[in-house]
Amino acid sequence: MTGLVSILSALLGVLTVLFSYTWSFLYTLLYWLASPLLYLGRGLLSIALFPLQVLLKFEAFLTFVTGAVVTGATVGLCLYFAGDSLSQLLRIQPSIQKAPSTELAEPKDSSYDWESKMFMSSTILEEEENSHDSQDSR
Repeated sequence: MTGLVSILSALLGVLTVLFSYTWSFLYTLLYWLASPLLYLGRGLLSIALFPLQVLLKFEAFLTFVTGAVVTGATVGLCLYFAGDSLSQLLRIQPSIQKAPSTELAEPKDSSYDWESKMFMSSTILEEEENSHDSQDSR
């Protein structure tokens, strides 16, 4: 009986060693074949996560701005609903008046001659020429 146990033990030991060497060889072969894909995946992942790395540099600022936006939206909605509820409670109707326009009004008289009202040139040489022209015409 001890002979059978020792034979089975030796056989199991040999099978274990063969299995571990085979597994080690297959793992090394698969790792060697997949390593370019792993490097490529790691590179693509770092490229894809680059914008998040940049955003992490501004984490404190973004937290502040997000808090300000949420606070402003909350206060704005509360004021809107409070004003709406108060106007309904006091039975205040909305005004029907047209809002004032911010566009520039066109001139009423479209036949106004803008070119005749333009300022004349005021350089010294042109003034002298104009004064000589007016003296010559006398």
